[in-house]
Amino acid sequence: MGYVSAAEFVRKFARFRDEAHDSPVFITHHGRETHVLCPIDLWNRIGGSEPGENPNQRNESANFALADWIDDGIIACDENMRVVYANRNAHALTKSQPGTLIGPSLIEALPCISGSLLEVQARQTLVHGHPNMADIPSPFVENAWLRFQTFPLEDRLAIRLHDITQEVERHFKANVKEAMIEALNKHGGVAYARVSVRGTIDRVDAPFCEMLDLPEERLIGVALTDLVDLPDKVTFREALEGVLRGGEPVRLHTHFLTNRGKTIPLCMALVKLEGVYGSEGAIAVLTDESDSA
Repeated sequence: MGYVSAAEFVRKFARFRDEAHDSPVFITHHGRETHVLCPIDLWNRIGGSEPGENPNQRNESANFALADWIDDGIIACDENMRVVYANRNAHALTKSQPGTLIGPSLIEALPCISGSLLEVQARQTLVHGHPNMADIPSPFVENAWLRFQTFPLEDRLAIRLHDITQEVERHFKANVKEAMIEALNKHGGVAYARVSVRGTIDRVDAPFCEMLDLPEERLIGVALTDLVDLPDKVTFREALEGVLRGGEPVRLHTHFLTNRGKTIPLCMALVKLEGVYGSEGAIAVLTDESDSA
């Protein structure tokens, strides 16, 4: 590795060109390095471009190589909406054969999106340069949902596809659960309680409070077994513990103590509450059997 002034380099270019084959030659101007002369193969190894290659092509290829390892589908289009890249997950999410998306226009590759929100927002991003995002039923897979984003990436239009089917289903189930709880409250004759893995009450509805003549704040944190009349405690505790350990749902008849000093006969169902990381407790649904006794 040698250093040479710019003036000396001009005068003895052939010499320094030969020296550069062995080690890079640093060219200085007023004592500071400004340029490096090195063989072309070394330049290519350290990140330069091949002859005739677009300087941005290497970085773009590296980005596309990375996109093959992410969970989302990535599609890149040129200014004419021609697909220039699509990763493996893009083919999977659109139910396309590997490699078939690349080459034709976006609409030719995916005719089912013609006239859809995805096409409209992709064209808006291409023309105006601002990103778009929306959640839509998948046009490629029945009963599936996609979150798609369109955004400019240098001189490309980038489209990101993310499968949100499970997320939509979780929201739907949560909405159904809340609607059922509201219906139980409105019905009045069916009570509900959510029990933690420790067997204590996490949540109750209005009919449950009315049955026991106790406000919700007095019931939260109380062990559900403590509300059971003494003769039924052992049987009830065994049933509840079995459900909390992951057992099958249980239907039983028992008696609860009320704040009025009386006991009421109940028909109860106990079901395990399954969470993301396993059991999160149990759900108790009960009806007052006093009128049928």
